[in-house]
Amino acid sequence: MRRHAIIAALAAAALGTGIPAARAEFRLGLPVACTIGQDCFVQQWPDMDAGPGASDPFCGMAAYDGHDGLDIRVRSMADVARGVDVIAPAAGTVKGVRDAMPDRLIGSTRESRDSVKGVECGNGVVIDNGDGWETQVCHLRRGSIRVKTGDRVEAGTVLGQIGASGAAEFPHVHLSVRRNGEKIDPASGRTVGAGCSSGPAFAGTLFDPAAVATLSKGSTAVLGLGLAAAPVDYARLVVEGGPPTPPAGGNAAIVWALVNNLSKGDTLAFRMTAPDGTPFYEGSSPPVDSNKAVYSAFAGRKRPLAPGPWTVAVDVVRNGETVVSESRRIDVKG
Repeated sequence: MRRHAIIAALAAAALGTGIPAARAEFRLGLPVACTIGQDCFVQQWPDMDAGPGASDPFCGMAAYDGHDGLDIRVRSMADVARGVDVIAPAAGTVKGVRDAMPDRLIGSTRESRDSVKGVECGNGVVIDNGDGWETQVCHLRRGSIRVKTGDRVEAGTVLGQIGASGAAEFPHVHLSVRRNGEKIDPASGRTVGAGCSSGPAFAGTLFDPAAVATLSKGSTAVLGLGLAAAPVDYARLVVEGGPPTPPAGGNAAIVWALVNNLSKGDTLAFRMTAPDGTPFYEGSSPPVDSNKAVYSAFAGRKRPLAPGPWTVAVDVVRNGETVVSESRRIDVKG
């Protein structure tokens, strides 16, 4: 994935608790005006492993080595074009703004990385939240930023829109938090790299209760699900979004899914039900060979699509149990 040249911080621990002393005075809302799990999705958390490995704050796999903030993504560059607002997670004064970098998805090559060296955040806004706290949002859409240095903002003030500027392999906003120059994980309120916790989720969090309720749904989600008449791949999905529903006929009937944060060994179980109510296809993908930040797969049969209402479904199966399940009814025109 990518590294960000952004920083975050934590206050001194309160006596005997390990919770920052100013906790009650500083709360964060979500930095997006979209619905998590429907039109935007949690992609990655800070890496709490101090070593060369990676672990999210909950001892899961939704992080990569060196990552220092929360990433909330949209499905594709088509969503960027439609516009999804990024909002201030807390009140404060705008400390700095950048708004001139282009929106383009970078690859994993050294050349791609070098092209954004020193400006990995892309277009973004830094907010001084007082008492040494700062928040920063990155990868905003060029030309979308609505604030300037010195402006006072409240929680919920629109700052700009989700984009793909800087070191972005997918369209998203990156939220980082700091206090007095030290990186902080907003989920746990602990210093980034201080180790994950298998205890109660969001203990010591900086997020307000509404944000916690939303973020507690987990990081694995079905980003997209649909019907197609030809193979579907991630490279096109992340740029164009899901393909339009094909008309009846053709040479194949295919169900496709785009899923994030799979664990090694997870499988995708697909089902297709024809318009007459009969099972058309059931089958599973091979187990993934490693943790996957995002993964696309498709399955189906070499038979024409019949007109009428189809039902497609996918389950994410982990250690023999379904952890996420989604279904869609899709009308195929004759």
